[in-house]
Amino acid sequence: MRNFAFVALASTLMLVSACDDSGTSSTPTPEPNSSAQSSNTESCSSGPDFPDSENLFGGSSAQDSPEWSSPSHSSEAIPVSSSSGHRTHRQSSSQEQQAESSSSQNGTPESAGSSAAAPAQVALDKDGFATVADVYKSLSPNEKAVFIIRHSEREDAVTIETELTANGVKMAQDLGKSLKSDEEFSYITSGFVRTNETANNISKGRGEASLPKLITNYDITGNWFLKISADELSAYGTKLGMQGGSVELMSHWAYGKPYPDALYELEPRAQEFMQSVILKNLPKWKRVSIMVSHDIFVMPLAVFGSEKKVALKYYEDYHWINYIAGLAIIIDGQNNLRYVPVKGADSGVIDYLAIYMEEHGIKQPKVTGK
Repeated sequence: MRNFAFVALASTLMLVSACDDSGTSSTPTPEPNSSAQSSNTESCSSGPDFPDSENLFGGSSAQDSPEWSSPSHSSEAIPVSSSSGHRTHRQSSSQEQQAESSSSQNGTPESAGSSAAAPAQVALDKDGFATVADVYKSLSPNEKAVFIIRHSEREDAVTIETELTANGVKMAQDLGKSLKSDEEFSYITSGFVRTNETANNISKGRGEASLPKLITNYDITGNWFLKISADELSAYGTKLGMQGGSVELMSHWAYGKPYPDALYELEPRAQEFMQSVILKNLPKWKRVSIMVSHDIFVMPLAVFGSEKKVALKYYEDYHWINYIAGLAIIIDGQNNLRYVPVKGADSGVIDYLAIYMEEHGIKQPKVTGK
């Protein structure tokens, strides 16, 4: 049996560390890129409006993107789910949808269409993640891929200008080394310094000769799934008695508990993102794109794309999405989409309970049978 007193203590500690960062500055626009690096901006929403915010976890922000106002979006052309739970989306002039016929055991469903070859299989770890490198290597020539990942490890301060740690720089470069090839990538970020630095260091690790041309997309700053502000979301979770604040709230929501006053329904909102952001912009991007965002956006997408199979149930096991982990969106020649949760580090999750126990010299209790 779990020691509930200990878990409460662990929860209290993690109120200050468990989720990424949604702190903001009063700066009205993201940190500009270096004058030596060009950047484009694309978004289907209005520009961001960044209010002051504290660290959203436990009265402050659980995620790493600031609140900005965006209009409500309609949910059109929602793809049909197959009986196996995996989704395929076909884009056409009539936006007709087609269900998948089957899926593999490891979470890489077959593309729709009887003549389409089955995609290469990739191994998933115990938490439900494949490596970014394995998914990249598995792509067929007619497939495109967008890897949506959380940025690399950041400094403790939570602002738009927060930079990566030295370890975060290394993590991003190591991920880049695993993706070395002659192929050019597109790099899309939220415009925050830490997302830009993550993209730049992945590029550096790949051995690219110059800094990449970063594309800023304000739809991935973190509020896509929120109906209320980040601070209001934290207060909402606290009002419900959740020690983990908005992190715990979002975990419950992503795995099926609705909070209609605070958060959009996950599946139609995620499918809307695929239609209005991914497929809309795909012709402008290269065959492979790295999209660097924030945990409050990436975590729900990983749950959505895995059919809730990834181990990110913070309310049960204190797992949260790790740095440079997220979701691979793979698009075939007919614009059918399939999804694979991915990790750029050794694990796709941060296990905050394990971290707490290690820091305090607490050994995992042995479970004995009756």
